[in-house]
Amino acid sequence: MKLVGFGCSFTYGSELQDQDLEMDSEYYRANTPYREKHCWLGQLAEMSGCSFDNRSEPSGSNLSIQEKFADWFDSRLPDSEDVVCIAWTSHLRTSWWSDEEQRWVHDGFIRSKTEKFFRASFKEWVTLSYDRGATVTNHAKLFVNSVCQVNNIKIIQFNALNNIPTPYKFPNYHQGDQNMQDVLRKENINLEKNFLAPGEHPNEAGHKHYAKMLHSWAEAKKIL
Repeated sequence: MKLVGFGCSFTYGSELQDQDLEMDSEYYRANTPYREKHCWLGQLAEMSGCSFDNRSEPSGSNLSIQEKFADWFDSRLPDSEDVVCIAWTSHLRTSWWSDEEQRWVHDGFIRSKTEKFFRASFKEWVTLSYDRGATVTNHAKLFVNSVCQVNNIKIIQFNALNNIPTPYKFPNYHQGDQNMQDVLRKENINLEKNFLAPGEHPNEAGHKHYAKMLHSWAEAKKIL
């Protein structure tokens, strides 16, 4: 069995840093195994005794999550024993496909090559952000859940960041009225522990704590 993860920086493992590594030009590449192992997806895979494939990206939007899921599904072997794991991000984020850079570019990463294009597009997005973001997010969730249901693919999903209420009841949605960041903030107080890094991403303890919650819930639901 393999867990295939999609999401933003909360799934990518931003701010998870191997303190034994030198901060040089090779640091970010060398830190990848540590980051992936200690994020909630890696922790959940270890608890479940299976492998994992982390396809998340920092600053990713729900639109880019949908597109990355579609790319994965197109290349998936039909008989693969996969569990799709999605940490949906904020509905106020968006992404654009850049023909010049041949990749998805997100509103959190405005780069010099695409800055002029971004400014015009982002101005329009801000004007219509809430309604459009709600529509894009609901469409993304409908698409992913429909594909999984039709193809008998198991799914685990939850909100990483503040998200809009959805009119649809999706299966296997962990704490659908809450989000990972707020849960860990509350746990900081209730358990008197530190689960968040300085930039408000989960730290190692936060990822492990949330993975334990997911694991117990997924086992009870007979997903894992």
